Amino acid sequence: MDAQSQDSQDLQKADDKEIKNNQRNMSQEQPHTAVSPTLRSNKTAGTPLNPDEATKMLNEEHITKLTEDAVRKLALYTRNELQATTEDCHLLETMNKATKEKYADMSQMGQRLMKEMSRLQNTYADFSTFMTQIDDIDQQTLEIERVVRALDDYSRYLEDKLMKAKSSST
Repeated sequence: MDAQSQDSQDLQKADDKEIKNNQRNMSQEQPHTAVSPTLRSNKTAGTPLNPDEATKMLNEEHITKLTEDAVRKLALYTRNELQATTEDCHLLETMNKATKEKYADMSQMGQRLMKEMSRLQNTYADFSTFMTQIDDIDQQTLEIERVVRALDDYSRYLEDKLMKAKSSST
């Protein structure tokens, strides 16, 4: 559980406790007779308070407490929201730096690959003439082999003819 939700739960528990205490105190008090020390200090000593005025002042005091509590909780909530936003900004900053470094590394790798590719293309171009010469030599070799086979076949034919001529003359 994060700190912000823990603070919210603690505030809710404190609010519930305060409301129960206020309700208990109000139910135990006699209507129109109970006056808080704060209310007595507002009047001169020994001067009785009007019951309606006391109720009004109690309500104002209760409202003041609730307002102060609400302002305190709002300040805590705002502080926690700002802290969460600040942490998010720091996280984004860290992620941006990591991404920047990753892309810088990728850029360097891409540049090295481009240089290597250029070098390989130049090497291929240099070997291209040799490859053409090898292909030409291969074609010439195949042609020579055909001529040699044809001469070999013709030599056999002449040899067979010569043998037949000798055998018919003997």
